[in-house]
Amino acid sequence: MRRPRIEDLRPSRLPATVLAAVVGTGSALLLILRLFVPRPVGVADNYDGVRLMCHLGVDVRLPKNTPRLRDYVYYRYDHLAHFSCQRHALGSIRLPDVPYQSSQVLVLYSGRLLTRVLGLPGYLDLRAVGIVCCVLIGGAVGLLYRVAALRHRYRLLLCAAVVGVVADTVFIDYAVSPFSEIASIIGLLYVAAGVLMLAGPSRRRRLAGIAVTGVSGLFLLTAKTQNVPAMLPLALVLLAPAVPVPLARLRTLDRRLRQRLTGLVAVVVMAAGAFAVSGNEDKRTARLTEANFVTVTLLPTSAHPQRDLAEFGAPSWVADYAGAPPWCAPPALQDSAAYQKFTQGLSHQRILGFFADHPTRLLPVLNRVAAYFYKPRPTSTLCGPGPHGTHGPQVMVLPQLANYTHMGHTPRGLLDRRWAPVTDALGLLRGAGMGTLLLLWLLPAAAVAATRRRRALRGVGAVRGVGAVLGLLLAVAVTQFGASAFADGIDTAKHLDLAVLATALAWVFAAVEVLAAVTRRDRRDVSETAGIPRPASVQASEPVR
Repeated sequence: MRRPRIEDLRPSRLPATVLAAVVGTGSALLLILRLFVPRPVGVADNYDGVRLMCHLGVDVRLPKNTPRLRDYVYYRYDHLAHFSCQRHALGSIRLPDVPYQSSQVLVLYSGRLLTRVLGLPGYLDLRAVGIVCCVLIGGAVGLLYRVAALRHRYRLLLCAAVVGVVADTVFIDYAVSPFSEIASIIGLLYVAAGVLMLAGPSRRRRLAGIAVTGVSGLFLLTAKTQNVPAMLPLALVLLAPAVPVPLARLRTLDRRLRQRLTGLVAVVVMAAGAFAVSGNEDKRTARLTEANFVTVTLLPTSAHPQRDLAEFGAPSWVADYAGAPPWCAPPALQDSAAYQKFTQGLSHQRILGFFADHPTRLLPVLNRVAAYFYKPRPTSTLCGPGPHGTHGPQVMVLPQLANYTHMGHTPRGLLDRRWAPVTDALGLLRGAGMGTLLLLWLLPAAAVAATRRRRALRGVGAVRGVGAVLGLLLAVAVTQFGASAFADGIDTAKHLDLAVLATALAWVFAAVEVLAAVTRRDRRDVSETAGIPRPASVQASEPVR
């Protein structure tokens, strides 16, 4: 029997869909191994997870004499009779009037089904949710391989780099946690694949791209309230491709409007869903988040905190809690008429008006928030004794959330450091401000733009696709950074997770595109110098760029 040669296994001998399935399956398996070998990792609860998990009527199962919840990851949840999100207290934890609404609930329900299939203990096991998340991410990576207009080697490199980024502890560990950050990660990956499809050469590919981008965009926007500002760049991307609509009844419409009607429908559905999910925050929580921004983010950057408080109509004692959330103050002060009047007068419009009157205050605030970008590990916000002990104002304490379960002699608050390329790279920039962050956003765009100018293209489809993905990722990073900076002052590192991921993916797409362009130019120059025409088989096997 003739032994098969290595050449028989080259990509052109296998359908692209089969190769994409292999890449997606392999990516999912690698992420599952990353999560569960040698032992499960995740992100511990900061006592906020109940606002999401209450949709399933479950509570975490804790053994007796359990340490603080944030010190370990607990993945078993049991169903509580007659418990739902309409109940405003869980044990000693008071729930806000309105719990979290998130597309992550769909992932949790899928994890509930897998819990039953695998026979895991409890009503819901977060390990099953982690497997579901890895499978969904693997599907996104396989789709990226299928739709990227690159040679096989560069598609593999792109997918490997994406998996390497997502496998960082500040991203994939959220798969085993009671938080919705993992839904943002999943949604963004599918959005990137959908945008590449929008740049496709055929009408069918562009229609499929609108569908994928619209559905995954809705999933992304409804994952967290901080993601809603990303709707604007998503809408621009969906309205950009011209897709002919062969319907006789629509011939009376303008041709440009008719060609973008499908994208317009996707934008309307996406916007309606996003606002329906994110627009139901109760007034008490909204006032608290705005007050958090004033005390935690604004006052520490002020040279005259009393003057700033006077503009907002706040009582003077609030200045004693600069750098800490106002709920660190004694209940008597929080219940005072002056403080209640201050919070009732707060709004996003009033905060924007403050910066319009004091534009020089904007940069110090951005620099303060950028510091969290370089330390992306999630934390829990606590109130600790100040420098004067228990009799003085309290200060904000930010212990990091643990990544390991309570097994054996595992120390409290142990962090996962096995694979953290993005975390470690950003750690080198600690202390840098907003200027460095702007460079992180501008350099990938400049590299792709310079590459596009310097080479002769056969077609603009591939570059247009990569350019659109890059622009979208950077727009998501900027808008989500702004939302996290000005919407709240606590848990900022966790809220910036999507901005960090979008920035890292932008560097990945830019690096692979520049590498593919440079090597292709070098290959063409060598062939022309030697006077050797390129083989027809190679030309036929390369995607049109």
